[in-house]
Amino acid sequence: METVFITGANRGIGLALTREFLASGYRVIASCRTPNAATALHELEAAHQGGLHLVELDVVEPESLANLVPTMEQICDCIDVLVNNAGILLPSDGFRQISAANLRQSFEVNSIAPLMVWQTLLPLLKKASRPRIVNITMPTRALSLLQNRTTNHHYIASRYALNALVKMAADELAEEGLITIALYPGYVQTDMNGYDAKAETADTAVPKLVPLIANLTAAQNGLCLLPDGSSFDW
Repeated sequence: METVFITGANRGIGLALTREFLASGYRVIASCRTPNAATALHELEAAHQGGLHLVELDVVEPESLANLVPTMEQICDCIDVLVNNAGILLPSDGFRQISAANLRQSFEVNSIAPLMVWQTLLPLLKKASRPRIVNITMPTRALSLLQNRTTNHHYIASRYALNALVKMAADELAEEGLITIALYPGYVQTDMNGYDAKAETADTAVPKLVPLIANLTAAQNGLCLLPDGSSFDW
C-alpha cells in the first residue's frame, strides 16, 4: 500500500484528492492547519479505519514544519507521493490594488511553502521505491501573453515563482530518483473562485488526476501536466 501526503486536505481539491486516493486503496496522510475542525476529514477517517491519518500542519510556520517529521515517523516508514495542494488567492482588480502584504503572503503560501514541505519530507520520500512530488498549480504562459491580464496579480506572480522552482528542483533531484511535476487540475470549483458555476466540480475533476499521479514516469519529470496527461509548454 502506497502512502500519500496531502497539504490543504480539509476542503476543495485537497479533500477530493483525499477521498479519491482512499477509494483507490492508498493510505492517506491529510494535513491542514486545524484538523480538529475538519469535519469532512473526520468522517472519512471513521469510514476508512487505519487508512487515513490527520496531521496538523501550517505550511508557513517553521515550528509546525519542524514537528512534522517526528509525527510522520510514527505513522509511516516512507512517503510515496507528496501532493503540495495548499494555496491562497488574494484578489486584485487592477494595478492600484496590488498590495505588498498580499504579495508576501501569496509568495509565502503558494511559492515558498511547497518547497519547504518538500525539503522537510525529502528523507521520507527518498525511502520510497518510486517517490513522486506533485505541485498543484496553474499553467504559466509566456510573459508576452500576460499583456491583457489585469486581475489576481498576487496569485499569478506566485504561481510563476512556484513553477520556476519546481522545474529547477525537478531537474536537480531527478538523479536521486524523484519524479517531480507541476499539475494543473483544470478549472475546478473551490473557494478561490467562489465555486464558480462555470468550473468543474472537484468530485468530477479529481478522479481523473489520481491515475495520472499513480502512473507518473521519469519521462514526465519537470513537466507541467494537464488533467488529460498532456504537458503544457511553460
